[in-house]
Amino acid sequence: MYLTMKPPIKIMFLTLMLISSFLTTSASAEIKFAILPRLSPTELYIMFKPLEEYLSKEVGENVSIVITKDFTEFAKIVETGQADLGFANSLVYVQIKKNSDIKPLAMASEPLAGAKFRGIIIARKDSNINRIEDLKGKKLSFVEETSLAGYILQMLLLHNAGMDIHKDFTILPFAKRHDKVAYSVLIKLADAGGIREDDLEKLKHPVDINQLKIVAYTAYFPNWPVFATPRINKHVAKKIKDALLKLTPKAPQSEKILGSAKLEGFITVKDKDYDGLRKAAKIVGAF
Repeated sequence: MYLTMKPPIKIMFLTLMLISSFLTTSASAEIKFAILPRLSPTELYIMFKPLEEYLSKEVGENVSIVITKDFTEFAKIVETGQADLGFANSLVYVQIKKNSDIKPLAMASEPLAGAKFRGIIIARKDSNINRIEDLKGKKLSFVEETSLAGYILQMLLLHNAGMDIHKDFTILPFAKRHDKVAYSVLIKLADAGGIREDDLEKLKHPVDINQLKIVAYTAYFPNWPVFATPRINKHVAKKIKDALLKLTPKAPQSEKILGSAKLEGFITVKDKDYDGLRKAAKIVGAF
């Protein structure tokens, strides 16, 4: 026996089915937010979990943090449309921007340096390395070839100091993470290493930073941007941008949501803010 419905009832039934389907799809929608892996996956997940929850609530869709195994995988999932949002160092951003229509939404601001950051070169306190010139002939450890504050800025610093960055020292295989660079220096696998300045304080638990010293500081450059990929809906990207910019530096709400990530808030950003970085990266062949 078949149930027949009058046209108005049938239309209403189909409408309810469509609404139900839409609600189910919306509820299960996921915005993938890729984070560049400068620290371990566990550390990064803990650091950015409050932001993940905040953005999900503000946007009305599930925002899910994605932490890749290395810088190469991060670039791959962004460029192949497997992520909606990204948070990466400035160099990775401009490199991906060359081949993908990503758009910066907001720039991170940090307690130590605000909306700018720099790299450092570290060595053991008991070593005889006290200045840039002392690095000649030494073994150096860095994060990744595309790591701005863990390689590029240090190379620029050494280049500007008159050193031949291809001959005057030995670069060890890339450590992939800032904590691993510091550890390689600590155990004397490397004589010195390059990491991001504010990451040194973050390493005080896994690494005994009291045995390390800062040999040199790089110049400052614009901080990390959160960017939208072509995959994300423009209206959703606008909601994400608005939500990020509501987290103004030093505001109580910002501290609650971003404190674990060692950020103090977000500020407005434009792609042209990174033009100076593009010029610097060309000097060391990174752009």
